[in-house]
Amino acid sequence: MRGNSVGNHFVLTSFGESHGPALGAVIDGCPAGVALSDDYIAQALQRRKPAQSIISSQRAEADSPEILSGVFEGYTIGTPVAVLVRNKDARSVDYRRTTFRTGHADRVWESKFTHRDYRGGGRSSGRETVARVIGGAIAERVLPSTLRIVGFARQIGHVILRNNPDDISREAVDLFITRCPDADADAAITEELLRLKEQGDSVGGIVELRIDGVPAGLGEPVFNKAKSRLTAAIMSIGAVNGVTLGEAFTECLLPGTEFHTVVPNAPGGIAVRSYGIQGGITSGERIVLRIAVKPTATIQQEALRGRHDPCIVPRIIPVIESMAALVLADLWLASRLDNI
Repeated sequence: MRGNSVGNHFVLTSFGESHGPALGAVIDGCPAGVALSDDYIAQALQRRKPAQSIISSQRAEADSPEILSGVFEGYTIGTPVAVLVRNKDARSVDYRRTTFRTGHADRVWESKFTHRDYRGGGRSSGRETVARVIGGAIAERVLPSTLRIVGFARQIGHVILRNNPDDISREAVDLFITRCPDADADAAITEELLRLKEQGDSVGGIVELRIDGVPAGLGEPVFNKAKSRLTAAIMSIGAVNGVTLGEAFTECLLPGTEFHTVVPNAPGGIAVRSYGIQGGITSGERIVLRIAVKPTATIQQEALRGRHDPCIVPRIIPVIESMAALVLADLWLASRLDNI
């Protein structure tokens, strides 16, 4: 099996299965001198882990990271950084080799590999994203400190965020268990998710990702565009069904004179609706992505007897942020090769 690594200069390799002994990440290409500790990575994992609230899976995993290599006296030393997270609360009895769950990867994995780990989906489980969050946390240490990546729930089911502030922090988003930073919407979504959980049903939603303080000049103009790298990385998350740059599917219908408006007080030629990426290269303006997240595939009796999220959106947000950080760190390191 290939395809377990992402990046060219800052490379994340993800390993482990949902019900195996452990999962983890190896980062190759992390520069020396980056401050890094178990506690820092643990804080990132805390935002993704199960059993955070009444609307998430009750699988009780501490997700305590162990740095195995690449760090000495609190700083990276330029060698591969390996981090391990042990599985403590897997309940494999809930799964059968002969059961192929609708909407999961069970059937296609069986067809492709013939022998698979069927417990909890094995490597196709959402638990694999532990490695992505580890990698994203380390990537954020490499990026400029002025760069900010913040995701939030824009819509879950039919409930839409009404109060959409221009400036928002992760801390503000995390005050809401749905990660929808609007008190009324948060309450309505919570009520709906508890109802769906009781019925063994699920729902999806839309995440908005904002990236501020991005250095201009990241990405390449042909195949290695910043927008293609970001969207591909986020689409690699199992529950993600679509990614757009801004309001792509509605704004593409506008007249060109309305679409191609200039960013006020910016260098000439920078358009508002390029959303921070023009000609495949970052412009220094805010990058805005919208991400469609499908309803949780485990429903009905499987959901009622198991431990599953009625909606993946709140817990997937740290994963989306991490994938963006991984791509930007890779492009940031690559940009050092663009000029003498």
